[in-house]
Amino acid sequence: RLNRTMEIELKLLVPPAALEALGADPLLTGVNARRKARKRLDNIYFDTPDHALARARIGLRLRKDGRRWLQTVKSGGSAQTGLHQRQEIEFAVSGKALEWLPLVGTEFEAVLGPVWQQLAPQFRTLFSRDIRLLTGPSGAQIEVAIDQGEIIAGKSGNNRKSREAICELELELKSGAVDDLFDIALQLADRHPLVLDNRSKAERGDALARGLPRASAAKAVDITLPKGADAQAVVRLAIGNCLLQWQANEPGFHAQASGDDCDHDHDYDHEYDSEYLHQLRVAIRRLRVATGAFAQAADWQTDAMAELKNPLRKLGQQLGAARDWDVFTEETWPLLLDQLDPVNDKALCAALQEEIHLQRALAHVCARAALRNREAQRVLLMLGRCLLQSAATPAERKADSFADLNQQLDAYRRQLATGLDDLHRLKPEALHRLRIMTKKMRYLSEFTASRYDAEAMENWLQWLKKAQDVLGNRNDRRAATARIDRLCDAIAKRHGKVRRTLHAGLEVHALPELDLAPLPEPYWG
Repeated sequence: RLNRTMEIELKLLVPPAALEALGADPLLTGVNARRKARKRLDNIYFDTPDHALARARIGLRLRKDGRRWLQTVKSGGSAQTGLHQRQEIEFAVSGKALEWLPLVGTEFEAVLGPVWQQLAPQFRTLFSRDIRLLTGPSGAQIEVAIDQGEIIAGKSGNNRKSREAICELELELKSGAVDDLFDIALQLADRHPLVLDNRSKAERGDALARGLPRASAAKAVDITLPKGADAQAVVRLAIGNCLLQWQANEPGFHAQASGDDCDHDHDYDHEYDSEYLHQLRVAIRRLRVATGAFAQAADWQTDAMAELKNPLRKLGQQLGAARDWDVFTEETWPLLLDQLDPVNDKALCAALQEEIHLQRALAHVCARAALRNREAQRVLLMLGRCLLQSAATPAERKADSFADLNQQLDAYRRQLATGLDDLHRLKPEALHRLRIMTKKMRYLSEFTASRYDAEAMENWLQWLKKAQDVLGNRNDRRAATARIDRLCDAIAKRHGKVRRTLHAGLEVHALPELDLAPLPEPYWG
């Protein structure tokens, strides 16, 4: 008998040291929860030699559950802020072998049929599962599974065998409102160091079995708006787009943690790719605009978005501090070295290099901690929850839902015009604020670009990008000056002379002319 379901679950990683406290949490041991079972599960995942199922985002496995074997097929579905939604078919089989006939006529037949004879085991997952049933605040039935074990890829008896730990919490919605799923996750994430994960065990196992390199850093993708989309629909798309960029770059940034501890004999730039952090920071800046000015103009989830303002600002600051050290190390420091005497001041150069390495590594540690702390996880959960909630009904929407957005764009344009009038007289702090204004306007424009005349929009985007570059050079110089002061404060000997030498080295490299063309005509009419 086929069991067809739409699987809806939240997946969160758990540090092994936190398992005991999580299992004893009052939410999982109280009157609304009951222990169902503790199992040892052995799963074998199948694919073709050319990984046809992985490309189609289909997972096929055999599971030994006690004395019985179950065959399961899952679609890739979607995954955002740790919420996985995918079609699933499961049925009992007679033994440790795949069966084809039950899949005939299902939605998976077209993909599986042509490659059925090519399927072979690729990897296993072997883990213990502690299962509890929980009743949510509104009565939803939720299965709570705490999994601990490992993914095993390759063949035993040779050097190709690889293992990766499994330690995670799954909250699966069995019936009722998905909002209860987020409510439970938010309560648990407030008390335990849980981290949302968009990867399934099948995806992790496939990457391990194939020895896949980590994905490259991801830039923001363009947003194509559905015809007739109102401002609330667009802000939801914009927030989802920002979350996609955030969660696409975070694994790559975390995976480089060992690079911060590399031996100094190694070339740091070859151990670490700063683009992951750069794109993470861009994602958070874009998200701040989407959840701030854009959500406010669209009158979408304004109370919830206001609650996210400070956590996102703090996260942006932590990522910004780490990014400043990346820019200083990779772009500014090589220029400043020309001003020092590496022969006669070899010890001094080494001390400065050591301090740069330590400061940069510390900033990276702080940035990674900020991304994984409870506040950041709460932001992701709250946004995931808001995106799943029903949009306003037509009767509740404004007649012209973009009117407030246009007013916001008008306000930004007036402030930019004022700044341009005084551009050469502005102090560095004012230039920095003007640069922030250009970013806000650029992100708002990009969120809604496909709604407006392409040529008029492109004129604005080109102007805003040019302004970001021109003003960004000034901000990089300002940040570099602060980094020099911090370095010199850490050097106990001759720091006064070194400070003057390095500051003078900055001035040797003239900044481009502070010159911007007049503002284009408004694309928003």
